[in-house]
Amino acid sequence: MSTASKAQKPNGKEEASTWKLIFLMIGVWVTFTVFGWATEALTSTPYGDAKEKFKFTWFLVLLQSVGNSLVAALVLLVTGAGSLTGGVSAMDWIIAGGAYLGAHKFGLLSLHYIIFPMQVLVKSCKAIPVMFGEVIFESTVKLTLAKCISVGMLCAGVVTFTMGKGSKKGEKFELDDKMMIGLFFVLLALFCDGVYGPYQNRIKVKAKASGVSLSGYHNMFNMNLWQGVLAAGFCAYSGEIPEVMAFATRNPAVLVDLAKFGVAMALGNVFIFQMQSSFGALTVTKTTTVRKLISVLFSVWYYGHSLMPLQWAGVAMVFLSEPIAKMFGGGGGGHHGEEPKANDSKKKS
Repeated sequence: MSTASKAQKPNGKEEASTWKLIFLMIGVWVTFTVFGWATEALTSTPYGDAKEKFKFTWFLVLLQSVGNSLVAALVLLVTGAGSLTGGVSAMDWIIAGGAYLGAHKFGLLSLHYIIFPMQVLVKSCKAIPVMFGEVIFESTVKLTLAKCISVGMLCAGVVTFTMGKGSKKGEKFELDDKMMIGLFFVLLALFCDGVYGPYQNRIKVKAKASGVSLSGYHNMFNMNLWQGVLAAGFCAYSGEIPEVMAFATRNPAVLVDLAKFGVAMALGNVFIFQMQSSFGALTVTKTTTVRKLISVLFSVWYYGHSLMPLQWAGVAMVFLSEPIAKMFGGGGGGHHGEEPKANDSKKKS
């Protein structure tokens, strides 16, 4: 009886952790689908009689940074979490925040040079630099067969889905100078992805060693604070803020889309940074990769597009990646960010 009750305790803990992960995943998928919808409206909708396009990407990065940092600061103050920085040095937060900014900006810049399917094709491999970034920045994280299978299936699934429909007329995949520049920007974005996620984990481990427990909201506040500071500097340098104000005066309808953009991103990042804190960078990356696919599926449904059989195969690969990884990888997927149990090594021997 006592042995059975002891055995149930870890299971109860594991079940609570699983439900928490499911809740966070659904939150990410819903909010970022709305965010993607708002982003598409802002970047593709002509506003006013003059049919003007909103092209101020530095301002969009600044807007999401302000919304996210304000939400996180409010939560930290209300919960009495103490220092907003969590006792972490400003330099650590600047490094993580700068890489966070780069991942957003370089991804947007690439779309000036390459077609969208190619950008998605390359960005779908985001999990790979994050996986290796975790190994580089965190000495306790090791590659397992389950991780490799899961990440490989996610990447293969999104690539299959993206390329399954074929390119439209005029969308050529010739490797000219313009495409080389675009691919260079995407690779820079991928590099930044591989830095900021694992570096957050490193910050958390260092803080824990100093007796400080960082919450997801510490990450959310400081990452967005420094991303916002840097983005504000670039906005001031490029003169985007006066241009945005003039654009909104001419086209007040853009304010609604900007509000949806900012609110959806702020709520979405509450889920993202909680997941980052509890389950690690690779789990976040896999979840956001699936979110990207859901956003595409939502767009397909909303606009009445049809999917090719090869694209459905890609959908299946993405959604079956985790159970297949556990099946063939010995169940070693685990939650990233959790410490290994003391008796794990004994089990293997």
